[in-house]
Amino acid sequence: MSTLLLDRPVTDDPILLHAFARRGRPLTVSDLLRAMSGTGSRVSDVMELLARGLADGRLRARGFRTDDFGRPIGALLYELSDAGWDAVALDRIAA
Repeated sequence: MSTLLLDRPVTDDPILLHAFARRGRPLTVSDLLRAMSGTGSRVSDVMELLARGLADGRLRARGFRTDDFGRPIGALLYELSDAGWDAVALDRIAA
């Protein structure tokens, strides 16, 4: 029996949004990949879900962390938008 279909996440599933909600803080792509490990998602799946979340307004870019002098450092951070938090809440109610 092939597990190909079992390993692929459902693209409309809010699993990515829940990864943000569980951590309760902005995430970098690296953080997000670690959060999604063990879900059967491939790097390309996570990046597609991130792009879709940004395009549909459920995620937004937060900016960069800053050093003591206010200069940006590190990777770009992403966070749930208000619409993203609403989607997580609705999914939790439906479960």
